[in-house]
Amino acid sequence: MSSNKIISWFRRLREDWNRIITVARKPDKSFFSLNLKVTLLVLVVIGILAYIIQLVLTLIGV
Repeated sequence: MSSNKIISWFRRLREDWNRIITVARKPDKSFFSLNLKVTLLVLVVIGILAYIIQLVLTLIGV
């Protein structure tokens, strides 16, 4: 890459970040709480599935 391409890439990246920051807004408490609960639920479900798969593979002897 030439230096002009790199410089223009960084300028576009900065403009994109500025656009995202101006559009983004702070979530209200109930929306944040819902997102947190869903995220934790997904983590727990994936953790349980991984544990069950590991347990089955250990019992099978793979």
